[in-house]
Amino acid sequence: MAVTVGSFDGVHLGHLDVIQHLKSAAKDEHGSSALITFEPHPRCVLDPANCPSSITTLREKLAAVEAAGVEHAIVMRFDRELMSLSPQQFVDRLSSAMDIKAWVIGFDFAFGRGRTGNAEWLRAHGHRVDVVAPFKMEGRELHSSEIRRLVTAGEVDQANRLLGREFAMSGPVELGAQVGRTLGFPTANISPEPNKLVPALGAYAGRVIAPEGQFIGALSVGYRPTFGGTELKVEAFLLDYEGDLYQQRLELRFIRFLHPDIRFPTPADLVRQLKRDVEDTRRIAQAGNPQSLRDSSP
Repeated sequence: MAVTVGSFDGVHLGHLDVIQHLKSAAKDEHGSSALITFEPHPRCVLDPANCPSSITTLREKLAAVEAAGVEHAIVMRFDRELMSLSPQQFVDRLSSAMDIKAWVIGFDFAFGRGRTGNAEWLRAHGHRVDVVAPFKMEGRELHSSEIRRLVTAGEVDQANRLLGREFAMSGPVELGAQVGRTLGFPTANISPEPNKLVPALGAYAGRVIAPEGQFIGALSVGYRPTFGGTELKVEAFLLDYEGDLYQQRLELRFIRFLHPDIRFPTPADLVRQLKRDVEDTRRIAQAGNPQSLRDSSP
């Protein structure tokens, strides 16, 4: 078995590069591929005050890993007990559950108490180790922190380039105040999952994956300032959809930021903006890819 270990938050293009090396190593060894990830993010235990928001929830991460063709995904709880293991104890714990023939790791990978385990340690203890060089885009190394920064700033189209797919949020549809329905724009509301990264407040062009299929969606992240809202809402108006989505699980995919969360003088002003948002969303979503989205900017 070939194994890789890491947080893999976002399962972005850099992570996918590691996964490709993992699959190649597994093929070389005539074995299967396994990816070991941690929950929660190690930094949330090591430095709780600076715990990073998750680009992907555990459910989303595992789905992306499966889509990338990894045969086995293993989740290890990251806690003080795991941190206290020496490199040999950590390797022994893994080896008791699997026959590891090759390690595929990032250039800065370290493990065990005091981060004293690394590629050199593994090789010195008789392991095959393939070190994957830093993944670069336009000459810059790709890190999850840059994706978090872009999403937080509302630059989801740029974040999507680094992810290799559209940033998404998912969850069951909750019963809302039905304000949108009174305006002629009924929306499906989901609540952000704990510690999930939330895009900048505003309106977005996007897509919605529902049990019935995929729809173009005008998305909103905000507090409904026109109506004096105080609770963060993530909403989707599904274009060309009629039906009841209550309690169904939706995936909201963000394509491009349209405008900030705005407090309008009257509901009528809000409706006029919603109509423009729907028109822009349809045009952008039908453009097909991030590059054409940027080229179609007004």
